[in-house]
Amino acid sequence: MDKINAVIQFIDEHYHDEICNKHVEELTGSSFVDFVSEFQRVTGLQFLRYLIRRQLTLIKEELCRTDDSQVQNFSPFNGWNEFSNLFKCEFKTTVGAAIENEHIILQERGSREMLHD
Repeated sequence: MDKINAVIQFIDEHYHDEICNKHVEELTGSSFVDFVSEFQRVTGLQFLRYLIRRQLTLIKEELCRTDDSQVQNFSPFNGWNEFSNLFKCEFKTTVGAAIENEHIILQERGSREMLHD
């Protein structure tokens, strides 16, 4: 559980970065393959899908807090088009609609079971 929480914390702190297998292995001290198997077993979520959805969610939350005059950072995605297309594909809604309804939870941090441990 500590390994999973460490990776989730890393994602939340580095959501604008490319997070690769090497980062996960360095954080957990285990192989990426072993980690993703454990992640799915414990959380019920596929790790790579969780990673992408969490990054999309955190960037959307950031957009809710910023005004139009600030530079918007869509990394690790290649700009607005990739971000908005992937967002719509994953969440079946547009970024604009999600911002208008900012109280809607898209990808929670971890799973409900983990939050109560």
